[in-house]
Amino acid sequence: METAGLDVVIRLYDPSQLPRLDHCLFSLFGQLLPALSADADSCGPLRLHVMLRRFSFAEVQAVRAATQALRALDETARLTMHNWEIPEPFDLRVPLLNWGLEVAKGRYFTCLEVGDLVLPGAYAKLLTRLRMTRSAMALGGVITQPVRWWGDVLMPIAATSLCPESPPGSSDEAGSPSLFLLDRARVPLQELKFRVGLPDTEIVEFVQRVGENCEVDTELMGDLLAVRQIPS
Repeated sequence: METAGLDVVIRLYDPSQLPRLDHCLFSLFGQLLPALSADADSCGPLRLHVMLRRFSFAEVQAVRAATQALRALDETARLTMHNWEIPEPFDLRVPLLNWGLEVAKGRYFTCLEVGDLVLPGAYAKLLTRLRMTRSAMALGGVITQPVRWWGDVLMPIAATSLCPESPPGSSDEAGSPSLFLLDRARVPLQELKFRVGLPDTEIVEFVQRVGENCEVDTELMGDLLAVRQIPS
């Protein structure tokens, strides 16, 4: 495992979600990370892993073509696609996340839903908190925004208020956790695994479990670091 850089895992279930992926990736390119040591003169690399659920060759090429223009926005970031091709298991929500953990090379790890938008500097703030407090995980505030697509145009409907008092790993009505950043070097190996549970709560369960067994920094829970878009 490399010590520099941050790995971000995003699951993509079907090509119809490409517009949402485009928005998510756009928010990630340019997320410069602070130098990882006092004598370093560069930011750590950002590695983005898009985990595909049994895409055909044509569908993989469509994703590649759709993301090509975004790659030019940040030449230091690395975007890789990983396509699960075998027929088993049927439900790939948890396997795709665990595969993401396996392919991740960095010490720092997180995962997003395809509709998440990360605000500029969010990961730099979380990483700074991790290094300052030596915590295993840092959490940041998220608002949930119902949205509706009109053709190719995304229309926000409303936004929920930020809840800074939420405990580590608490979920919103859609079952999504706060924005998190993990220092894998400070998490017991047995906890570095997503588990099958209630539908769409695998990330919540992971964050809560790490929070119960490791030190968590919640200083940024009152700061808006990301927007979670929920199709209405």
